[in-house]
Amino acid sequence: MMIPNLIYIWFLISSVIMSFSSSSMFFLWMCLEINMMSFIPMMHSKNTMSMNSIVTYFLIQSTASSIFLLTSLILTTNLMTMKFLSNMIMISMLIKLGMSPFHSWLPQISEGLSYSSLSILLTIQKMIPLYILSIFTSNLISIFIILSATIGSLGGFNQFSIRKILAFSSISHLSWVSTLLMINSNFWLTYLLIYSFIILLTINFINYFSMNFLNFKKENSNMINLFITLMLLSLGGMPPMIGFMMKWTALSIIMNQFMTISIFLIMSSLINLFFYLRLSYTMILKFTTSSKWSASASHNLIYMLMFQAVSIFLLISMI
Repeated sequence: MMIPNLIYIWFLISSVIMSFSSSSMFFLWMCLEINMMSFIPMMHSKNTMSMNSIVTYFLIQSTASSIFLLTSLILTTNLMTMKFLSNMIMISMLIKLGMSPFHSWLPQISEGLSYSSLSILLTIQKMIPLYILSIFTSNLISIFIILSATIGSLGGFNQFSIRKILAFSSISHLSWVSTLLMINSNFWLTYLLIYSFIILLTINFINYFSMNFLNFKKENSNMINLFITLMLLSLGGMPPMIGFMMKWTALSIIMNQFMTISIFLIMSSLINLFFYLRLSYTMILKFTTSSKWSASASHNLIYMLMFQAVSIFLLISMI
């Protein structure tokens, strides 16, 4: 299984690199298809819901790709206005990304994926659609940004499934990236890469300890619970975590042009942070009342804090 997966990952990464260096609409469509067909075999797992997730993902992505290809063909004929066709391409990419109101499939299929597949879905699979979105974007996307910021925060409010929480968190973060795209800021790629790193680190750690729900079991060590809490708070934008610095930098760029959208983004982040804090509250109390602390746990925490410090320094240097 290791060698086939490496081949699929190679195709995934290659399709992303090729798309970023292409200006042809047909070639971009080919990269989208290679990307999708490379990911689908990796979605299969022992989970009984995996087949439903594969079928749903294929139908959604195929529909969006068909819209993109058809619109690209019409674009060469000048039968419709450029503004309308650009909006259609933008909508097809929003469907692929799972932004609201086209988001319902994302939390649904997340439940049927393994953590390794979920990490790819929430990171690498978003790069090509976001790149195309950076080319074909308009002020119409502001409506979808506000909807995604709202749904992404409220949708994860009563969730205890880690997969669904990460899916709704992804929808919320997409609103930030899309806003940066709308104002033609190059910081969107930096934001996406930092978010992807946090997601990959969090999911790999959760997968290692086979956690499916945020129940902070007693058999989990204090270090495990603390680490997961800190990473989730970083996703929520808790200062002085790297997630806060990432959002703060983005907000300083966005507020210069879109004050209304900035307010929605801030409110959605506060709601996200609230339910992350609520889920972590019990664990934090348990951790502070316990005296158990191993040497390896101390080293792991030091490494994590060093990463946070270096990341904050790099972000400040970009401002």
